[in-house]
Amino acid sequence: MGVSLGKIGGIPITLDYSWFVVFFLLIWSIGFGLMPTEYARLSTAEYLAIGVVASILLFASILIHELAHSVVARRNGMKIRRITLFLFGGVSEMAEEPQSPSLELRMSLAGPATSLALTVFLFALWQISILGNANVLIQAPLNYGALVNGIVAAFNMIPAFPLDGGRALRSLIWRRNRDLIRSTEMSAQIASVISYGMAFFGIFLVFSVDVVTGLWFIIIGWFILSGAQSELRGMMVQEELGRLHARDVMTRRVDSVAPDLTLAELQENFLSSKHNGFPVISGNELLGCVTAGDLKKVRKTEWQTRSVRDIMTPRESLTVISEDEVATKAAELMGTKSIGRVFVLDKDGRLSGIITRSDVIRTVQLQQVALQRGGAMTGGSFTVERGMDFILEQPTFGEGQWKATCEGDRVSLLAVRSSKHMDGREYTQFVFEALKPGITPISLALESASPQGKPRASRTVRYTVSVMEVPASQPGQPRAGPEGPLPPSR
Repeated sequence: MGVSLGKIGGIPITLDYSWFVVFFLLIWSIGFGLMPTEYARLSTAEYLAIGVVASILLFASILIHELAHSVVARRNGMKIRRITLFLFGGVSEMAEEPQSPSLELRMSLAGPATSLALTVFLFALWQISILGNANVLIQAPLNYGALVNGIVAAFNMIPAFPLDGGRALRSLIWRRNRDLIRSTEMSAQIASVISYGMAFFGIFLVFSVDVVTGLWFIIIGWFILSGAQSELRGMMVQEELGRLHARDVMTRRVDSVAPDLTLAELQENFLSSKHNGFPVISGNELLGCVTAGDLKKVRKTEWQTRSVRDIMTPRESLTVISEDEVATKAAELMGTKSIGRVFVLDKDGRLSGIITRSDVIRTVQLQQVALQRGGAMTGGSFTVERGMDFILEQPTFGEGQWKATCEGDRVSLLAVRSSKHMDGREYTQFVFEALKPGITPISLALESASPQGKPRASRTVRYTVSVMEVPASQPGQPRAGPEGPLPPSR
């Protein structure tokens, strides 16, 4: 969340709310902390003006730094969602990862190179202002701008992912091992070591030298660590979802309300359910959705005479995808539109399910339980909700074939298919549907031919799946989709 500043070259620019806090802190620290040591005997108004101009110059420099990344990315066909300026600088949000290590290296170095160029440019202007005996309100901001751009360039070249230096390091590792996921993991591990080192050094400074400087080292260490972990999680989500379709991720058991339901009856549905949103269905057609927020906009005296149709968000304003769309499309739509769910339609345009952020997270967790990185087959235990699909997979070996066995009728095998990971390896995927509450053992056995020609299980991976009942509403009442309100009108 933040304040939109418009677009530059078609790229939305946003100010995170944390920016306003650091902006005023910078004005104070530059104008009344740093500048009196460099330029003595100025008035309070002059120090304040220098602080304001220097702070604006700093964030303009950071914006130019981020635009440099974006320009290189767009020239190579990549989409930039937005540039956001926040507490520790800025970030260019890309819709996808670079497709080659050489492109990532060029993108990574573009920012620091631009900051270095700004350092030289502002330093030259500062020297000219001195020779021309310009006003201190011009000299001081130029002096600070040259200094801080050099610091920005140096800081970003620290080889700690996701800083520019860490991304450059990842590109070099990626060029060598040809595995983006593994390269990201290694870069994140290096970043963790650096972040812990900075944090411990900060603690040392707090208790021995300077509290403020020490706290900054601790905060920056935490920033690097959390950023590396966030980037790695995002990469894992992209990898796991890249092999799946919307139908593999969605929640199927989503009840609805009719468009002619009165608002008084709708209120009863909200009261009997822990959720506060419903898709609106007529026959097999999705007409829209209605939330508790929509209901609150109508006076209670009208609830008996008005219907859901009058207040619902129409289908045209909803975010929908087809069952055959890749699952990453749903995750991308939720991110770019800042919505909590996406409606999934079948080939005839009927609602077949809903994908929420929790569906995405749960799918990735199940995938990681089913298969640890590096091909190690471990099995495991996990919980799913009744009505949802889940996937188990194992790497394909030579002539062997994987077979799935599940006990009872609580879980049903829907499909078996082949898939290729980003590392180039082939995997066999088993798509299951959770039908009834309870615990079900599932075995995946790799069968190969024995010397006598009969199939035998050379290895077996076992899972325990607990199917959980979705909390139901009272008898006769429809049940809302999971996770609270449906998307508001957009």
